[in-house]
Amino acid sequence: MTLTVALIGSDGIVAATDSRGTFGDPRGTTAQNDTMQKLFRVTEAAVITTAGTAELASQLMVEIQQKINEEGAIGVTRVMEITREVTRARYGEWFASFQIQQVAGALTPVRPTLQMIITGYDPDADGALTQPQVYQLAAEFDFAPMRSSHGFALQGVPQYALYLLNRLYAIGSSSGELKALAAYVITETASQDGKVGGPVQMAMVRVGGGCDILTEEQVDEVIGSNVERSEKLRASFFADGSKKRGH
Repeated sequence: MTLTVALIGSDGIVAATDSRGTFGDPRGTTAQNDTMQKLFRVTEAAVITTAGTAELASQLMVEIQQKINEEGAIGVTRVMEITREVTRARYGEWFASFQIQQVAGALTPVRPTLQMIITGYDPDADGALTQPQVYQLAAEFDFAPMRSSHGFALQGVPQYALYLLNRLYAIGSSSGELKALAAYVITETASQDGKVGGPVQMAMVRVGGGCDILTEEQVDEVIGSNVERSEKLRASFFADGSKKRGH
């Protein structure tokens, strides 16, 4: 399983994922691999995150990127449309006899899980890349486009992260603040749910265009800054700030 997140800020959009792949029925013995790529820079104004069957997502991303390049697409809405066209066509070809969603009592297999967040900027009336968008596509909804209207999106194992974002996310936050928040919701989820884990992958799409994939060192710096934030939060519950849990 996984956790992916996208957050719209005042000066950019932050997207982040974990890197854990889990193999086997989660109700029993599973294996895991923490080297899965789930974050893809596809244009100077758009990134895609994936959750679900990682190898299938990776194969689809090759074709999606090729079509984006051939068309010269930049804006995120067109990127979403291309992504939807490719995924629906391939799922229709590969899994034509599969159910889209589980039906109680049915023996027909269900399509492999695949969820995507497509986020970035569209051009405004003057052609500047200033219009932020966050879209979601999911196999269980036949990849119908779903547009976020509240500034963020989550996929994978969202329960802990949704609680945290409902309390901590603020529209108009800076990209620096949102990098810390994105890393926080992923590492906090990983501390509670073994289906999420491994190195955090992160990207920032800037207003006006420009997309950077953060290096491992940059992500580690962001995660390190959250240690101090967590300590301050914990200390705020005690009068002198020095009491420790269980004392």
